[in-house]
Parts: sequence; C-alpha cells; structure tokens
Amino acid sequence: MIVTQPDRYLLNEQIARHAKKLTGDLLDVGCGRCRRYDALFKHVLSYRTLDRDTDWKPDLIGSAEAIPLQDKSVDSILCTQVFEHLPHPWIAIKELFRVLKPGGYCLFTVPQTNELHEEPHDYFRYTNYGLRTLFTEAGFTVEAMDQRGKYHCMMMQIKIRHLINTWKPYENKLAMWILCPLSILLNKYAIWRDEISKSPAVALHTIGWCVLAKKS
Repeated sequence: MIVTQPDRYLLNEQIARHAKKLTGDLLDVGCGRCRRYDALFKHVLSYRTLDRDTDWKPDLIGSAEAIPLQDKSVDSILCTQVFEHLPHPWIAIKELFRVLKPGGYCLFTVPQTNELHEEPHDYFRYTNYGLRTLFTEAGFTVEAMDQRGKYHCMMMQIKIRHLINTWKPYENKLAMWILCPLSILLNKYAIWRDEISKSPAVALHTIGWCVLAKKS
C-alpha cells in the first residue's frame, strides 16, 4: 500500500511522455534507492545508475557535480528530483553536458514547490525561467519545458505531504488504511480541477518542472 501523491503520478506521466527520446547507453544521475522509472526504458541498450550513497548499490558511485565518466561517453541522461539537493547546480549541469554525446538528450525534473526534505541537503527550488537559464548557459537546447500540475495539484501535494509527515502511515497501519484510499480520491480530484480550469491565476502555481534538453 502507498499514499498517492499528485507529484509522483504526474512525474511518471511526464517521464513516460519523453522516454522514447532517450536511447542507447542511459545514465540515471542521482538514482536514489531504486530504479523507479526502469520500466519506461526497456528500449535502451544499457541502463546505468549513479549515486553517492553506496548503500543503494548504484552502478557508479559519485556526485552529479563530479561524474566519474569521460567526456561524451553516454547517449542519454535521466536526472529526476536531484538538483534541489545539490549545493552547486551550475557545476552539475555542466557535468551533464560534458558526459553527454552530441545529439544526446537529457530528461530532467525538479520541484518548484516542496516541503523541506533530506535535510540538511535541501538547497534550491526552481522556476521554468531559472531552468532555461541553467540549461542554455551550459550549452543545451531546451526542446520541452513541461509544467507539473497547477494550483490545485500543488495545494493537494502540500496537504498530502503534511498528512504523511504528521500521521506517518508507513509506520502506522491504521493511518495507512485511512490515507491510502483517501489519497487516491484527493489526487484524482486535484488533477481534474487543474484540467478543467481556464484561469491564468491557476497556471501561476506548480509542483515542478520537466525539461527535455538536447546537446547539439
């Protein structure tokens, strides 16, 4: 059982939408404790993971700010929900560009709104304008910039995360039995409200962004 969150549902949709652009030898930068999106990349030749935490048994041990690979050595890069935890993201974005082959794609996600987490290594939140600046100054061409939810999904994400942090359902079975079905309904409601809304004010808010960028 899991507590459904708008962020995770929409993240999966965004990555699935662009997954076919990533081909050849794929590097998952900052993979974390599992290959969360492995099923979306069965078409690639190889799928390697990189993380600095040895407990998660990545294929490569290292930081996104100092990737232990040669220049132009990977065909594609996946980097999801990592850059908010990097103290020097401008260095890391240059590292992604360095190891990527010309013509290769980077699929990248970050939050714009999120609670504090993985403290003390929680440094930044990003707007689409900041992301475009980071990518273009590193040498990338931004082909897509997808918004992840609007006002209703953002507010529901905050509420559900607050319930998770307060009730601790993964440690409390009763809380899980309540939150699991409730979160599914709340998640669907928030996504529906965002989809039907035509208000520009609703679109000013978001959970985060997905970037598809190419190295020319």
